[in-house]
Amino acid sequence: MERALEVLVRARESIKPAYPTPEHLRNFKLSLMDQITFPVYVSTIFLYKADGNVKADQISQCLKLSLSKTLTKFYPLAGRVKDDFSIESNDEGAEYVEALANGFLFEYLQKPDQNLLRDFHPFNYVESPVASNGCPMLRVQATFFKCGGLAITVCTCHKLIDGASLRIFVDSWATTARADNQLSGSSNNKEVTPRFVTSTIFPASESFVAAPSHISPVKANRFVFDAKKIDELKAKVASPTVPRPTRVEALTALIWKCARAASRSNLGYSRPSLSVQAIDVRAVAEPPLPDNSVGNSVAYLTAQASEKETETLQDLVCSLRKAKAEFRRNGLKTLLKNKNIFDIPESIKDKFEKDEIDFYTFSSLVNFPYYEAADFGWGKPVHMTMPNYWVSNLIIIMAANDGKGIEVWVTLSPEDMAFFEGDEELLAFATRNPSVLT
Repeated sequence: MERALEVLVRARESIKPAYPTPEHLRNFKLSLMDQITFPVYVSTIFLYKADGNVKADQISQCLKLSLSKTLTKFYPLAGRVKDDFSIESNDEGAEYVEALANGFLFEYLQKPDQNLLRDFHPFNYVESPVASNGCPMLRVQATFFKCGGLAITVCTCHKLIDGASLRIFVDSWATTARADNQLSGSSNNKEVTPRFVTSTIFPASESFVAAPSHISPVKANRFVFDAKKIDELKAKVASPTVPRPTRVEALTALIWKCARAASRSNLGYSRPSLSVQAIDVRAVAEPPLPDNSVGNSVAYLTAQASEKETETLQDLVCSLRKAKAEFRRNGLKTLLKNKNIFDIPESIKDKFEKDEIDFYTFSSLVNFPYYEAADFGWGKPVHMTMPNYWVSNLIIIMAANDGKGIEVWVTLSPEDMAFFEGDEELLAFATRNPSVLT
């Protein structure tokens, strides 16, 4: 394990909305999707190279002032979770920490390792990621490197914010920062106005089933697929049933197959396996949710693989495509009926409850333009990451900073990762943790 870069906290304060939240908005209703989501903080770290034209004090002041203005529109993020049904939008504010790193940005960029960034969080995220009632909904840390580089860590409570919502919030915050300082950026300066409508489409329920949580020792590793290798993989996994697989389908099938092989090598036998994929339901909801809708709008489709060792990549892609089609027909209706985040097949429900299956969760963020959204006026991030120190069998798929390749962060048990990271079929298409500098 890489050592963590030493971090010295310079200041800690609460950033309140620039204008008080009106009384009629103070009791913010959660949706069913919010209720069934496990209440943890999701950490996203944006890393920036030094900009000689902007000093650290200017950057920190810019971040704080623009955050205050942004919280006026995103007022629930300045509140506190009250209970299973509501957020009290009481303007207590978001936590903001300013810190100095005793190291250089290239130490991370030359070999990205989330363990280096353990202390780049405004609280002990590694040990306690759960967002309890009464805790801030939003926690931010700006960490300055010796070289002038910058890391902005955004920790959002998953009780309200999903991947699309995070992109909307960061885009709005960055747009406000550029406008305040009359700076240009990689995205337009058009103000983003959030819409909080999910509770009207997915009303809260007394009988919801919360997402299962399983915190255990994990090991994370980063794999990068360039555009050429992705095309080769898509060609390999294509079949008469799925002649044109998507990038995400091809990558998911490959990682799923190699993760199953790692589990089999570790245990000495095969187990049934589930691939659970997060899917944005904004477009398939009735009525469809607007693009600027903020709030959890994620459901999960479930694909199943048998205990057979002979299943090919094409077989797994077909299973993924079949699960997607089934979800489009009935998935959202089933979720709203059962009020449960996962629809586990009846044939293996007993094994699932006894933890006798391999269960992998995939979350794809490739269609969310985070790099463009997070331009606060001193340039786009050179890299972004979403550290995971405690959820095993979680795979995060995101766009690389060149806009063409794809980065995949895979988190498995240390025992499974020992087999997975050396899988020859995986490494025929992926490069294991290459330098961002090249």
